[in-house]
Parts: sequence; structure tokens; C-alpha cells
Amino acid sequence: MAGTALETGQAGQAGQIEGNPVPISQDTIDRLLCDTGTRGIQFSESGDIINVGRDGGCRWVDCDKSPAWSEAHHINEWVKDNGYTDPADGVLLCHPHHLLLHNQHWSIIRTGNDYWLRPPVGVDPEQSLIALPSKQAQP
Repeated sequence: MAGTALETGQAGQAGQIEGNPVPISQDTIDRLLCDTGTRGIQFSESGDIINVGRDGGCRWVDCDKSPAWSEAHHINEWVKDNGYTDPADGVLLCHPHHLLLHNQHWSIIRTGNDYWLRPPVGVDPEQSLIALPSKQAQP
């Protein structure tokens, strides 16, 4: 994937996928970068695989998709946040909720060990935070 924003580090510039002349938006570039790459498996102090053990499935409110039906969302955006993602800043979302988050401009923030969903202004002008508790069964 080649893109001006990736080369300059400036958000808001469109790019294109190598071999395809159709331009893509910065939002599409950000979503593709969020989903790109591989990492080794990382474990929590208790031996659980990070995200799967911690989140227990899609964190979206009222979603019951298991970890097997979920994918990692990087809270920090590649261009805006210089591509750095701490494992604590990744949360599990099912594919439909991951797309909804990116396409409708929702965001997730972390404060300590707590995760919050922030709706876009068009959904909630106050952008009131919605708690996203883990769905992992508590012992």
C-alpha cells in the first residue's frame, strides 16, 4: 500500500493501494493500517493470551461475540499517534463493530485498566463515555 499520508506523516491526505489506480480516503488508510501486520502472542502476568484472556470477546456494548469471532482494534491510530500501540491499547471487537467504529467515527479510550466507547458528535453531541467492561468471567 502506498500513500502520501504514510510518506509524509500528515493525516487527511488520500492514498492508493499499490496496483490499483482508485484513490482511497485517509479513513480507509487508517482502517487498513489498524488491521495490518502480525505480532507474536503476548501473555498477561496470569498466563492468559492478551486480549483474548482479558477481553473475553467483543467489548462493544451488548455484543456477545466470542474471542474467536473478534479481531484486535488498535486504540492509537497509525498516523495520528505515530503507529505505536501498547498491548494494553488493543481491544477485541467483532468485525461488524470494528467496521462501525471506523466508518462512523466512534473511538475507544483507555484510562488505566478501564476502556470507554466515545460516540461521534452526530450520535451524542456531549460524546458521553460508555463503559466497555471485560466479558471475561470473573473467578
